[in-house]
Amino acid sequence: MNNELRGLPTGFARSVLPAMVLMATAPALLADTPVDRTVDAHPRGEVSINNTAGEIRVIGWGRDQVQVTGTLGDGAEGLNVVSEGKYTSIKVEVPRRSRRVNDSEIEVRVPVGSRINVTSVAADILVEGVKGAQRLHSVSGDIETEVFEEDAALETVNGNFDVRGHDETGLLTINTVTGDGDIRNIRGEIEAQSVNGDLEIEGSEFDRARVKTTNGDVTLEAGMADRARFEMDAINGELRLDILGDVNAEFDIETFNGGIRNDFGHEPQRKSRYGPGWVLRFTEGNGDARVRIKTLNGDVEVRSR
Repeated sequence: MNNELRGLPTGFARSVLPAMVLMATAPALLADTPVDRTVDAHPRGEVSINNTAGEIRVIGWGRDQVQVTGTLGDGAEGLNVVSEGKYTSIKVEVPRRSRRVNDSEIEVRVPVGSRINVTSVAADILVEGVKGAQRLHSVSGDIETEVFEEDAALETVNGNFDVRGHDETGLLTINTVTGDGDIRNIRGEIEAQSVNGDLEIEGSEFDRARVKTTNGDVTLEAGMADRARFEMDAINGELRLDILGDVNAEFDIETFNGGIRNDFGHEPQRKSRYGPGWVLRFTEGNGDARVRIKTLNGDVEVRSR
């Protein structure tokens, strides 16, 4: 018998000993499981990644391989990695029936030209150096990515997102419920929709910008390409448009319970002598582009930079 138990009543020793053994082995049972897997992959293939909770970091590199490293949280059943032709699938397996599973943190290195499709529930998603198209979806995790000329689509429910571009033409699509978004140094086209989140968008030049919010504020700062189309809509939010460079556009601005301020010297008019609401319609330059802004309960500000 263990020295520490000598002299104790036999029954007490028999009841304590199993508990001591369990305590001694518990750290080993609860330890995270390290993973390190590498498979060959197509240089411009598609990589699908799924991790429920924790972190997913995706990094582009110069090899025609996909490498997965990191740790699986206690309760995870394993890591499934499959590569066939142009398609690679990575999934952290968790039990179907609900029970506690600790966070899994994985780093996935993919060929720089890969198209990626990343899905999580509560895992943060971080992407860097991937020049292919991106589709990133998280329920409550944050998303941080850099984009190039290929299209990118981000979807969150409660997570915030941060997008950094390289001033290359592409299509960026954003959908969020309560997450706030910060988008910088992009070009081309953007479609963004928010329910309660605030959006700050900055681009060098857009051919098309369409932004809608229910209860959030939106700031859009960008130059306007020839024949550009800008649309901004809000129900309960403040809308601000900062136009960079020369302005050649027709403006159609309307509010119900909010004011209109602009840098172009034109004054808004009452929609009705007896009711609320303001309208402002005018043309700057040759009027090739179109700007339409509408809000129900919120102010509108248009500035020239």
